[in-house]
Amino acid sequence: MEFFEKNEMLRAGSEVKVTVLVVEDNRVERMRLQAVLQSMGMAPILAENATEALRFIKKRKVDIVLSDWLMPGMTGLEFCQRLAEDEDLGRPYFIMLTGRNASVDLIAAMDAGADDYIAKPAWREELRVRLQAGVRSLNRAGRRHQISSTPGLVWVDARA
Repeated sequence: MEFFEKNEMLRAGSEVKVTVLVVEDNRVERMRLQAVLQSMGMAPILAENATEALRFIKKRKVDIVLSDWLMPGMTGLEFCQRLAEDEDLGRPYFIMLTGRNASVDLIAAMDAGADDYIAKPAWREELRVRLQAGVRSLNRAGRRHQISSTPGLVWVDARA
């Protein structure tokens, strides 16, 4: 069953919010992350596993992926590797979100292609600053999004 949110992006005039895909098999954690991101003014896309998320990304590019590591089927680590290896998937900024917090796990995630790593539980302000870092990184990489700021929000004009 596909579990994508229908309103994956909110528009405000010519501004479009950063597209964030949350990949989390635990329904409670997925809903918590959705609420946190919505409190920041974002409309996240939700997927309950990496296979579902990959299907979505093949249809539509996303800017940032927040993915759990331990999931049935394809793990977050395998999902990250797939995105890093396939340039046609748009190379979104990838944040590994996991209960694993040993240095060896952080190293494995970064070696697999993750751009950032957050140990659960992810607090609102930590998510906010790491998402902002992701947008800065995407801008530096030539995604050509123009950032404007509202306190607590990250907006981009994807048509610039």
